[in-house]
Amino acid sequence: MKADTVSITLWGNGLMKGKWLEWYYDMDTIFQELGYKKTHFDIQSEAYTTNKIVTVKRKEKQVLPILQNGKVTGVSCYSLPKDYKSASFDYNVLAVRQSDYISLIMDIKDFEKIDANCYISSLLKYIDFEYGEIYQMSRDEVPLIYAAKANPIDAFQSLTILKTIKK
Repeated sequence: MKADTVSITLWGNGLMKGKWLEWYYDMDTIFQELGYKKTHFDIQSEAYTTNKIVTVKRKEKQVLPILQNGKVTGVSCYSLPKDYKSASFDYNVLAVRQSDYISLIMDIKDFEKIDANCYISSLLKYIDFEYGEIYQMSRDEVPLIYAAKANPIDAFQSLTILKTIKK
């Protein structure tokens, strides 16, 4: 089994507050605080869709205006090692903002070094918040599937809810 992750996930309306470019830059700060650099991203937008992750180095300048105009429905930011095989499993840090949630996923060792409340406060700026959780689970079970509520909770054998976040 691969290393456990800890996720901070907030559910609510992730589109209402806009500020996509600000969120994108805030993820740079969060990644750096965790000791990583944002290397790849994916954007879902009317104006830009790749259906795959792309490198920050090659595509960032092209998408910054799209993030600025706000016609975005989702963004994923990754810190991936040079020798990664699958972005879904090999990330150092993963931050995702979708229409109904925001999730920040990291290795448990990195989570143990942070003040989670600071990160929660940062993420709250970008969602019309309903509720949230901090949870631990195996990378093999793909924490984003839980965040997206794609499967029922009992489908996740390694899931441990560490904290419930309320309004």
